[in-house]
Amino acid sequence: MSEITLILIRHGEASQAWGDNLDPGLSIEGMKQSELLTENNKLQSLKDFTFISSPKSRALMTAAPLVNIYKKDLIIDPIFSEIPSDDIELADKRRWLTDIMKMDINSLPTMVSVWRDEILSKALTLNKDSIIFTHFMVINSIIGKLVGNPTLLYFYPDYTSITKIIIEDGIVKEFYVGGEKKTPINL
Repeated sequence: MSEITLILIRHGEASQAWGDNLDPGLSIEGMKQSELLTENNKLQSLKDFTFISSPKSRALMTAAPLVNIYKKDLIIDPIFSEIPSDDIELADKRRWLTDIMKMDINSLPTMVSVWRDEILSKALTLNKDSIIFTHFMVINSIIGKLVGNPTLLYFYPDYTSITKIIIEDGIVKEFYVGGEKKTPINL
């Protein structure tokens, strides 16, 4: 019997809204949130974990304090990057994302459906305990698929929230959803 633990960490608060900057870093508050991960009791036994991150600045910056403490190499994997929207004008991104989040998964644009499928496939085939620093919609895509949610949006993971998935012999055994955001999402 083989058991794998996946820990998904949503990045800290970004310095700018998603629709205002293609790759913002963390705000001052986001940097504090990331530092606090080093004190979180749920993250005190990561020495045997593989550390993976989205290539986006806010995810990399969120990972940095834990990477430094555990002296880990950080694997950059674009599969865990944010929802693909390169062909959407910056000024239209907020509205587009709001619409996509509520859209029936069977009606999603092909690029979003493929992105979602690739995320789940990659996450469920990791063969080692892993911590993944990623984004709001990536976490929603994984958990939403696991529970059969009809839309991409399943919940509102807060900044630096911890979502944990236990996989046994290639099958999801259980999962724990990270803390929900108490304020409106900063799209």
